[in-house]
Amino acid sequence: MAVRRVIRLIAGLVVAVPVMTAVSTQAHSSAAPSISLRNPRHCDPIGGWQPGAGRHDCLLPFPNNFFTTSDTNSRTGVRIDLKQAAMPTNAAGKAIDPTQWNRNDGFSVGAQLLAYVPGMTKNEDVTRSKMPRDDTIGAYRRENAGVVVIDTKTGRRWPVWAEVDQYTSEAGPTATAGGTVEQDLMIHPAVNFAPGTRYVVGLRHVVLDNGSTAKPSAAFAAYRDRTTPKSDPRIQHFNSVFRTLHKAGVGRKSLYLAWDFTTASTRSTTGRLLAMRNDAFRRLGDTNLRDHKVAGAAPKFRVNKVTTNPSSEIAKKVQGRFSVPCYITPTCAPTGKFVLSHGLYGTPRKVPGATYHAKFICIIPKGVHSLRPSLYGHGLFGGADEVEAGNVEDMAARHHMMECATNWFGMATADVPNAVADLADLSNFDTLVDRVQQGELNFLYLARLMIHRNGLCSNASFQRANGSCLIDRRTAYYDGNSQGGIYGGVVCAVIPDASRCVLGVPGQDYAVLLPRSSDYVATKPLASNPTNPTDGFSYSSIFDSSYPDQSQRMLIIDLIQMLWDRGDPEGYAARMTTHPLPGTPSHHALLQMAWGDHQVADVEAETEARTIGARLVTPALVVGRQGPWHNPFWGLGSVRHKKYDGSALTVFDTGPVRQVNGVTFGTDAPPLADQPNRSGADPHEAPRATICGQAQKSAFLRPTGVVTQPCGGAPYLADGWNGTDGM
Repeated sequence: MAVRRVIRLIAGLVVAVPVMTAVSTQAHSSAAPSISLRNPRHCDPIGGWQPGAGRHDCLLPFPNNFFTTSDTNSRTGVRIDLKQAAMPTNAAGKAIDPTQWNRNDGFSVGAQLLAYVPGMTKNEDVTRSKMPRDDTIGAYRRENAGVVVIDTKTGRRWPVWAEVDQYTSEAGPTATAGGTVEQDLMIHPAVNFAPGTRYVVGLRHVVLDNGSTAKPSAAFAAYRDRTTPKSDPRIQHFNSVFRTLHKAGVGRKSLYLAWDFTTASTRSTTGRLLAMRNDAFRRLGDTNLRDHKVAGAAPKFRVNKVTTNPSSEIAKKVQGRFSVPCYITPTCAPTGKFVLSHGLYGTPRKVPGATYHAKFICIIPKGVHSLRPSLYGHGLFGGADEVEAGNVEDMAARHHMMECATNWFGMATADVPNAVADLADLSNFDTLVDRVQQGELNFLYLARLMIHRNGLCSNASFQRANGSCLIDRRTAYYDGNSQGGIYGGVVCAVIPDASRCVLGVPGQDYAVLLPRSSDYVATKPLASNPTNPTDGFSYSSIFDSSYPDQSQRMLIIDLIQMLWDRGDPEGYAARMTTHPLPGTPSHHALLQMAWGDHQVADVEAETEARTIGARLVTPALVVGRQGPWHNPFWGLGSVRHKKYDGSALTVFDTGPVRQVNGVTFGTDAPPLADQPNRSGADPHEAPRATICGQAQKSAFLRPTGVVTQPCGGAPYLADGWNGTDGM
């Protein structure tokens, strides 16, 4: 995530954003609350909410079927039903408008499950509560596990891990009136939840900081202990929850809290992008996108500029524009969004007469070669010109690749003002997500342009002297890093013209990534240095000042992930490879991860790998480099052959922190908390820069490519580390 080049722009845009300290919310009262469902904001009392309390507890636990309503037109039988009066508010007192959320037929398939346990603030409490941690995921199977999540379709436990939120704002964590820090218990799936499925969650023998066992809210205790009035409409529902847990070996009397939630259907999450893709390719004349055959016309394009010998390795840099149907109104404007057809599963309508002229840059290496065409996905709020980076040029020259890039519409430099505005008022967050999906469509059109006989090959810039085409048009490929490795997972899941994708330093689920990213979490308060507002500044400076109540921080991020899933690989990962989406060919993906990455947390690369069915290239690490982790790669099968035909995860390690001639190299293992790794030197760019990493990519990005283990095999080292220095 290369954000330093836009940080001053961001800081300038938020001068007017008020900086506020975190506000306090009311502490849990010892008095028994009313368990009546007749409350004006439709809050769920089982999480501890009481009339007159702050908003923190209102939507907890979350996600929660209490915040749904029955819908016979829904594939899941429910749809989201959030009330604006219950939604978090920004510094101006405006509650988030839930309209876009209420179009979903369930919650995120990667949702972090949130509950507030007063007096539980440390991750040591999670361990003492016998809950699996991110380094002991396998403990979810234990008979006495402190948290269980049951798939109601199979009756089986789902692999999860838990932590207590350690992320804090620049102003410090919010304290209740009694002085207790409000930090959520967060439960994460180790593999994405299945779509369109109801899950039941149970928490038991929860241990607090003082060593005592947490007592449930009066509301939940009443349901558990059968003391609610017989007229209470939730009794039957809770009895169903308790029966499910009982069948899984969890006794009713042992429970601290239990609830259920339903995940969104595949159609609810992916339907918009698939509808856009199908409509856009239909306009070219191609109606069968799973047959690996190029049909119909090529996208229209023009070459605007050709630069010869722009570097020692590159013969030509070709710049131009290509036409893509526009589904954002006003016509692909920076603050635009979809106009949807009617119904719960509304799909984007093409703006009549509107075409977006997307930028492209292609680099052609020196020498007369048959060049494999690869899309290149750039980093956070960057641009297509990242294709000119040294590592990309090296890859193109060494391995006879033509790399072509376009700006990631929605998450490019030009989109920074809209992103800032969205963070200030999350009611508008759908504009970012809608634009990202348009950007993903742009990549699909660029891939078609690269391999269509009337595409780039029809222009002299992509031809040899004899008029023949430089491009091997059998298939396209995808290769992206950071943001390009994240959103590239969506492109990989839906692209018809590429069957192999490399996702560099990838991840999914921004709700988990953001608090762990050095790009996102500011190091100093926004107003700490008025003469230099960029000092320590980052995106959380905007969010934390716009939504200053720390107690709602994780809930808000969880909420926006429900929309983000439409353009985030979390919503597509289960269908990325061997179980493709409707009308889509299957794909293979190679994930290259940097151990201890400061910008994109490793934990979500691992979750993505499990979800897509990838195997781990082993041994992943040098002995002794796991740090505090017992088993960081739980659940990932090993690549047992030097040539593996499938999807895989490869880990690159820059070694421990050390000084060489006054320069810092290496980094620590990832922290066991929702905080960024800031130790040593960031290894984020190491995998893409290594000769071995590039060789592995080249062997994979072929029509019959496989996962290989070049340079003598794993473990893979980077930044000149020899495997022993600093150990």
